[in-house]
Amino acid sequence: MNTLKNHFLISIPHMKDPLFEKSVVLLCEHDEQGAMGLIINKEINKDSIFVNFSPGSNQKIKFADYIANNKLYIGGPVLTNKMLFLHNGDTDNKSLLLNEKISISSDIISLISIAKSSNVKHKLFFGHAGWSQGQLEREIENGDWLIQKATSNLIFENEAEHIWLIATHSLGIEVNDITNNSGVS
Repeated sequence: MNTLKNHFLISIPHMKDPLFEKSVVLLCEHDEQGAMGLIINKEINKDSIFVNFSPGSNQKIKFADYIANNKLYIGGPVLTNKMLFLHNGDTDNKSLLLNEKISISSDIISLISIAKSSNVKHKLFFGHAGWSQGQLEREIENGDWLIQKATSNLIFENEAEHIWLIATHSLGIEVNDITNNSGVS
């Protein structure tokens, strides 16, 4: 099996699921058991965020400051009460390296530390996207997704509302030329 880990899934223009419509998903895991990824271009309303901290946690105040000063993203519909973040900084023992310029972590102390560094780009996600065994492969065969090698530039250097269009154009695709009709011509 060829893994699509460290690739983007770019939704076709006619994707019917509103969460995945005009979305770009970074695949963080992909094997014979299924796949897991983060939608990188869907900002969420900060008012809808609830994070459960242990009582008396001094990290709660620091995290509240983080939320007030940074954009937040919906990573997908699975476990939306759980946080993951991507960053392009040095990998510590609490981060998983996806490629030489993208790491993922769920450690809030690492997030707060990284956020203090002006030269490290990062994005915080609530939830993730998940596919069961064979599900993603079927969606790709059905033509629901375009595939592109992941780059940190697309994740960290572009505004969320522009990422999908930038990704489709980088493939040389004019989105208006893609039809949602299938069959034999």
